[in-house]
Amino acid sequence: MKVNKPKMSIVQKGFYIISFIFLISAFIYLGTKNYNNNLVMSDSERFTLEFGIPQNNVFKYKKNSEILETLNTGSALIFMAFPENDWSSYYASLLNEVAKKENIKEILFYNFSDDRLNDDYYYENIVDHLESYVTVLDDGTKNIYSPTLIIVKNGDIIYFDNETSIMSGEHTIKEYWTNERRKLKSEEITNAIRIYKGNLS
Repeated sequence: MKVNKPKMSIVQKGFYIISFIFLISAFIYLGTKNYNNNLVMSDSERFTLEFGIPQNNVFKYKKNSEILETLNTGSALIFMAFPENDWSSYYASLLNEVAKKENIKEILFYNFSDDRLNDDYYYENIVDHLESYVTVLDDGTKNIYSPTLIIVKNGDIIYFDNETSIMSGEHTIKEYWTNERRKLKSEEITNAIRIYKGNLS
C-alpha cells in the first residue's frame, strides 16, 4: 500500500532554504576569518622573534621618518640593523643587557634593509645626516650597514658605533667576540649611555 507523504508548505520550504544558506555562510565566514588579527604582538615580542634575544627587551620599532626626526632634534638610543645579518643579533643582545643595567627604558629600532635597497627618501636623508660617520666605499657610495648604534642627545650625536658592520668574512662572530672584546664594548656603551644621561661630563 502506497503511503502519501505530507507535502511541505511554502513557509517550511522557505525556512529550510534560509537555514541552509545561513549555515553555508557561517562556515565560509569562520573558515576565512583571520584569527591572527586578534593577536597583537608587542615590539618586544616581535624583536625576540626576529633577532632571537630574550623577551622583555627594550627595542621599539620606528619608521624611517621618526628616526630622521629624532636625529635632527631628539634624544634617544637608535639601533639600526636587520635580522638577516647574524652580527646584528649578537650586538642587539649585548646592547640590551647594557641598556637594562643602565635603566634605559627603550631603544629605537630601525630596519633599513628595504629602504636602502629602494633608495628611500628618508633613508637617503638619514645617510646625509650621518655623512661624517657612515662608511664610504671606494666608489664613493655612502650607506648605513648593520649593525649600527647611535646615541643622539638634543639632535647632537654623542656616540656612533658600526664596528662590526663590515667584517667581510675576516672573523666568525665567535672568533671576534671574545670575552675581552665583549667586556670592552659593554664598558664603552655604558660610558656613552652615562654621558647621554648626564652622569658623566
